[in-house]
Amino acid sequence: MSKLNRRDFIRFSGTTAACGVASRFPLDFTSINKESYTEIQKSVNFIGDGLELNPMEYSSLLVRLAEEGKIEQDFYSIGGATEELEHKFAQWLGKESAIFLPTGTLANHLAIRQLAGEEKKAIVQADSHIYMDTGDCVQRLSGINLIPCAPGKATVTLEETKELVDKAALGLAGATKIGVISIESPVRRKYEEIFDFDEMKRISAFARKEGIRLHLDGARLFCASACTGILPSQYSALFDTVYISLYKCFNAGAGAILAGPRIFIESLAHLREMFGGSMLHAWQFAAIAHYYVDDFIQEQRNALKAADSFFKEMEKNSVFRIEKIPKSANAFKLHIMEVDLQEFRKKLSERNIYLRPPRKDWTGFMMKINASLNRNSVEALARIFVDCL
Repeated sequence: MSKLNRRDFIRFSGTTAACGVASRFPLDFTSINKESYTEIQKSVNFIGDGLELNPMEYSSLLVRLAEEGKIEQDFYSIGGATEELEHKFAQWLGKESAIFLPTGTLANHLAIRQLAGEEKKAIVQADSHIYMDTGDCVQRLSGINLIPCAPGKATVTLEETKELVDKAALGLAGATKIGVISIESPVRRKYEEIFDFDEMKRISAFARKEGIRLHLDGARLFCASACTGILPSQYSALFDTVYISLYKCFNAGAGAILAGPRIFIESLAHLREMFGGSMLHAWQFAAIAHYYVDDFIQEQRNALKAADSFFKEMEKNSVFRIEKIPKSANAFKLHIMEVDLQEFRKKLSERNIYLRPPRKDWTGFMMKINASLNRNSVEALARIFVDCL
């Protein structure tokens, strides 16, 4: 595969726009200048797990990587920058191989489908993404019965797991047994709460003994590692397969990685095509994720440390109160008293600071900590929050 240069990048940039990276704004590379880019770099978001790159930032980085000869074109998601990224994540996760997929929904679906085999029952958390937010794709497209466990909780206990496994075994003669246990960590619907690692190890040991396969929905796994100090490979070692999102932490426009044993991953190439997931080009996503992956955990640790100082500065003003969410990887609740929240949010956005819409169930905002917090001093950031009151 050939390296992409600046001219090639501009020719292919329509693909990036079509995939949602910059579909609302045309990319005019001639307008990029040092002053405007420096101003963009000062923006801070409390919205997601990554930097929330805007069209200018995303396209500028791709141009730079192309000019430096660091992007090699793939073809139908094979080879080039995409293959390079697959190798990178396989190393990070301690797995033999990995495959690029366009979405996390497809990554989770294909993992559970293949791991289940003929035993078409899978235990999942009741509040997990695969159970609540994927349009019943596993049930409807692959005929696998998802059995929800522990509603309202992020961590499923071994005892709860055993109970469901035993119930499945008590079915009529020839009844399908549990084929897969899928665990999500951190759990998005529980404010990014991290699944208890000791309980995870207990469930993994039990499943191995019983011949039950294991899948980890680790969309934000690197956020958990930054918070707990447990390496991604240590989490991954407990599972047969692991899914990682490329856009949540690593700022890609789209994409997912599914890692596991080499033979297993090789078996997914046909399934990826069958489900319409073999994109003509994925380099524009792979190159960005590859750029950020190695530094993410340290940058996130720096951001979490900065957040502690930032919150202390904030709470010097009695209007603000920070509520830490137990066991969350990076989510906090910001309570604000007697302030027009919509107007406050608008004023912050005018200063390049971005919040999610205010919550309806409490007076304030849910804030997520990410590396954008490292762009400015926490003292200056706190002053802006006070000014916008």
